[in-house]
Amino acid sequence: MRSEAQATVTVGLDESDVGAALHDACSRLVWDATDHALCLLTPDGQVAAWNPGAEQLTGYPAAAVVGRSFAYGDTPEEGIAALAAARQTGRCETEGWWPRHDGSRFRARTVIVAIRDGATVLGFAQVIRDATLHEEAGGQFEAIALILDLALSTMSQGLCLFDADRQVRLVNQRFFQMFTAAAGRDLIGTPIEALWALVFAGPEADGQTGAALLAGHEAVLGSGETVVAEMPDGRAIAVVRRGIPAGALVVTFEDVTRQRQAEREITRLAHHDALTGLANRATLWRRLHEDAADEACPAGTALLFLDLDGFKAVNDDLGHQAGDALLRQVAERLLRALPEAGLAARFGGDEFALLLPGSAGDLAVSLAEGLLIELARPYAIEGQRPRRVTASIGIAFAEEGGTTPDAMLRRADCALYAAKGAGKAAWRPFTPELETERSDEERLEQDLRHAIAAGQLAVAYQPIIGLAHGAVNAREALLRWTHPERGPISPRRFIPLAEKSDLIRVLGLWVLDQACRDAAAWPEPARLCVNVSVRQLGDGSLPQAVSEILARTGLPPRRLELEITETVLTNITDGIVDDLHLLHAMGVRISLDDFGVGFSSLSRLRAFPFDRIKLDASFVRDAVGRPECRAIVGVVAELGRRLGIETVAEGVETPAQLAVVHEEGFTEAQGYLFGRAVPTAPAAAPAACAAGA
Repeated sequence: MRSEAQATVTVGLDESDVGAALHDACSRLVWDATDHALCLLTPDGQVAAWNPGAEQLTGYPAAAVVGRSFAYGDTPEEGIAALAAARQTGRCETEGWWPRHDGSRFRARTVIVAIRDGATVLGFAQVIRDATLHEEAGGQFEAIALILDLALSTMSQGLCLFDADRQVRLVNQRFFQMFTAAAGRDLIGTPIEALWALVFAGPEADGQTGAALLAGHEAVLGSGETVVAEMPDGRAIAVVRRGIPAGALVVTFEDVTRQRQAEREITRLAHHDALTGLANRATLWRRLHEDAADEACPAGTALLFLDLDGFKAVNDDLGHQAGDALLRQVAERLLRALPEAGLAARFGGDEFALLLPGSAGDLAVSLAEGLLIELARPYAIEGQRPRRVTASIGIAFAEEGGTTPDAMLRRADCALYAAKGAGKAAWRPFTPELETERSDEERLEQDLRHAIAAGQLAVAYQPIIGLAHGAVNAREALLRWTHPERGPISPRRFIPLAEKSDLIRVLGLWVLDQACRDAAAWPEPARLCVNVSVRQLGDGSLPQAVSEILARTGLPPRRLELEITETVLTNITDGIVDDLHLLHAMGVRISLDDFGVGFSSLSRLRAFPFDRIKLDASFVRDAVGRPECRAIVGVVAELGRRLGIETVAEGVETPAQLAVVHEEGFTEAQGYLFGRAVPTAPAAAPAACAAGA
């Protein structure tokens, strides 16, 4: 009977969820019910808690019973014998007469279960039913007692029950496992202040210390919120307090150290580059604004933009892992050369920036000259011969008359373009003459505006693999541009140009139309994933356009999945939310792309109808060798499971990375391990790739 009850309670739950689920089950089935009576007893037989069902069944209010000795049957000896039997065997089931407050009696069926910590009896749980009215309910009656027993003994949280005098009456086994200082102690009767001192300050702390600690937590606990307390050993413990009848309290303790570490890592990565540990673009931008007074950077401030020459060849010849190793070494060299007051940042790819605030800007020229030498030294890459790259550097200085952060960025970029145009491996300062020249960015934008009509654009498709079976579940549409003079242009370069103007709307609809036409002709019903910019959302035009394209191409809505970058979560407007819900209502799926690199709050996920989360490749790439990155992978997989959202790991390039994302619970994966983007989908579905390969 016991094994069956346990199986029924725990089916479908992992270990971390069992305690919480059982605790909720107890609350619903026992404390909130009125068709059965429950009381909790201390080891010496005093009533510690008396639920509303007990009040209704016996007529005795909790205030009249709690703290009194347990009584059962016609004589005190019957109650003593029942407790002794439960203490010896763990369980005692009896049937006899119980008194009511009005003087009447009823035939009661009672189950008493001993609550144990090893060999120590911590107390008893007693369930009473009116046998004259509920003969048929014996199975449910027994199950309630088993659920209570199981809940206290297997829940993942430590639990303490305090009586109305705020003294300990029951403690579960998990509590002693969590707090070694309490191991072997008899805590029954311990005041809450003394227990707080023992748990949060150590065995040498006194009640006064505990009272001070408790006072610091009272405001939050009293409002029903969770307190997360830092332990002396570095752990983080989440504490929740709930009131129960007769003025008693239940306090639960949960170890949330791993979750807190993951949250801190997510916060850190929101402000730093995941690969190199340097600040990211947003952090550099914020620092520029923080240093600026009246929108003007301090005179003499210098901003250096760096771009590696020859990095693409290393990446193409040796692969991304070798390229990443080289970028990490570049970051180390930049940090070694950087003055103490400076800030080093990675903008993405092989682009870096150095900020020298105020008077530190005087070092900019000597720093640039030294970096040209330092960055040109050979880079040791495991298993490969040393490789060399050089750097081009552009420098902008804040002027006395006032230079805005925007101007600093623009001028540094202009100077970098001049340095690259000078033959690379050089540095150039910004001059007013450079600003009058047509920048490379402006030329590219103009060329991009004519690229569609000129037939220079194409759509390529990269497969997304289902990890459960290894087959192709979807293909992501990726825009490609072959310039008639420059050759292939990286999307990392031309997509940001389009994002700055209305050009992204034109390109986005062109890609959507072309991709839907192609997907409608695929031999297998794989999903089509198309990226959508936040600039395409908010005015109702995208849902209308999608509806027309689907009707025109014949692609079923369920096969289309629109990928929204995480930046959409920082731009929540009614229009954006409405557009996404309209698309979702049409049957179109919505996924969150590049998750983990933005600045969004997890709570904002609830505002959007996402079907999938795509974890950014930077986390996947380092998940094999860096435990903190693997922890992020696991947190995102768990987040997806709890929200009922599928999860996709981007940038999977090695079998080891595939094994990690599969073990952590991702449902799909995408990356060079399964194939690069190709102009059209194959005529037949490719052979399945085993998830564990």
